[in-house]
Amino acid sequence: MKFCFKAEICAVATVLLTNALALGSVTPLSSKQYTADRVVGIPYKVGEQPLHESYAGHITVRTWTPEGGAPKDSGKAKLFYWYFPAIAPKVEEPPLLLWIQGGPGSSSMIGLFTEMGPLELTDEGEFYRRNLTWANEYDFLVVDQPAGTGFSSVQPQANLTLDDLYPLAKMLPQDQQDAWRAKYPGDARNHRIIESPMTMDFIISEAQKIQHELVNPLVRWPVRVRPFLEKFHSIVESRNADPFGISDKHQQRNRLLVHLANDRSRDLQDMYALERKSDPYLVNSGYGSDGRPPLAGKNSSIWEKIGLSSDESGDFVNGYAANMRGVGKDMWVFLQKFFDRRPSLRKRGFYIFSESYGGKFVPAIATFIDQKNTELGKSDRRAINLRGVSIGNSLVHPLLQILAHGSLGFAWGLLDFAQADTIDLLAFKAINHTLSGDLKTGGAVRLLLFDYFRNVTGGINWYDIRQRNHKYKRSYLFSGLNNPVVRKALHSTDIAYEADWCVYYHLSEDIMRTTAPMIPYLLEKYPVDLGQGQFDFRDGVASNTLWINELMWSGKERFAMADRQQWWLGRELAGYRRSGGNLTHWTVLDAGHMSPGDQPEFCLDMVEHIVPL
Repeated sequence: MKFCFKAEICAVATVLLTNALALGSVTPLSSKQYTADRVVGIPYKVGEQPLHESYAGHITVRTWTPEGGAPKDSGKAKLFYWYFPAIAPKVEEPPLLLWIQGGPGSSSMIGLFTEMGPLELTDEGEFYRRNLTWANEYDFLVVDQPAGTGFSSVQPQANLTLDDLYPLAKMLPQDQQDAWRAKYPGDARNHRIIESPMTMDFIISEAQKIQHELVNPLVRWPVRVRPFLEKFHSIVESRNADPFGISDKHQQRNRLLVHLANDRSRDLQDMYALERKSDPYLVNSGYGSDGRPPLAGKNSSIWEKIGLSSDESGDFVNGYAANMRGVGKDMWVFLQKFFDRRPSLRKRGFYIFSESYGGKFVPAIATFIDQKNTELGKSDRRAINLRGVSIGNSLVHPLLQILAHGSLGFAWGLLDFAQADTIDLLAFKAINHTLSGDLKTGGAVRLLLFDYFRNVTGGINWYDIRQRNHKYKRSYLFSGLNNPVVRKALHSTDIAYEADWCVYYHLSEDIMRTTAPMIPYLLEKYPVDLGQGQFDFRDGVASNTLWINELMWSGKERFAMADRQQWWLGRELAGYRRSGGNLTHWTVLDAGHMSPGDQPEFCLDMVEHIVPL
């Protein structure tokens, strides 16, 4: 392996000299503050021109005393960043774009190296330049978050068992449990990949259980569940399938409709009937930790609408973020310290981009920033110049989004009638658990849905069905970024690049929680752009459209009445977009879940529309 250090060393010397000469006429921050975190010495491919400059390192966002520990043994949570000043800016002070990956627990190095960053990485661990990158015209900042993700860290790490990750595994026959556990001995954190233990027999039996409940006239569904039950039934019927595999479809349908009618007659007896009528799918009112929406007339905070109490003591557990308010707190602290290192960036327009679980992260971070800005006042130097947010292929409102999977798989020819029905039964089961207040089990059943899809389709890549049964390759990131030379260059000698399952586990109750009520809040103040790749099964166009159409805000009518426009890039049809009232909804053609990597030119054009220079 050959390294090209010379160009970077010369670049550092040039910057140091320039700063030193400038001291005679101006009084900037010391060169150390600008260059202490400079990236120097990463191994480029032979002949590759290194980046002129980039900066990376860790910022401590929290300290605490671990249970049973002494004050001197304080725990620390750190977030890792990699900052790229614009390579070829069109304006003197370009906007600053923040990129965070989804997950929860996926490293932002994925986006950096496979989607839109200025660098790529070979299987041999050598770096090379990406010509088409968001970092050409914009300052570009990537952050591994929540703490514990990628190069970010939580010390000491929490212990974790297999049952923490798969709580339903305890319901399997003992011999199956034993065989599964034997494959992954010790702490779950020791294994980068852990395959689901859930068998097809178990998954189908869980679908059959909810099927029996659906036709049992003695089961009364709460008002908050009933709209989802009706939508579930309409979806199944729209496929002209034989609901639940019962031969007399009409008799089955009549039994279910009578059941629904009897439940409707009791609406006035339910204190949540008003919320059901005005917001049947809980997109705007949200739902608490007990699955119920806030009481009518109660002045609920935006955090209560997504199921968090006013008691903030549970925002962090064992040093890890346990909800989206905790995520927002850490990012606020990080940004304050990052801007303190580079005060000139504070006045730049600041935009947040993400995808997938970013549907939770971005609304929460943006809401937290907005609330802190309001608390501080615009004149306070700590106020962050937030200008807009953009989320691709997002998980925002799981209750509705998972009801799209059966029909989508059927429409693409990946599922037959019965398989699509099973997918929808599992989706409704997850919804029912969630709205009964058991969000963790709701999330676990949602995973059964994807386990079933993987098994019956032969392992179709649910992030991009065009890939058929081929998975994304990410192992080269771990080997390349853990090269001691690279870790030294990134100022991460003592912190390895890894996947910490604890990040996912501590947010497991958050997975079925909504962040949809935050979107109308943000739309009243900021542009919000939502985009999906055409071939994403996981969080694509259909699933996102279900909740987007239910949003209530001052610009709803303008958005609803706006025509869906064709989106062209030269002679190429890139996709479609609808825009009105601060909301723009994009569809990226011939792309999957990681749209910027699939269609870099289209997505860069989208960014240039979102972030004017």
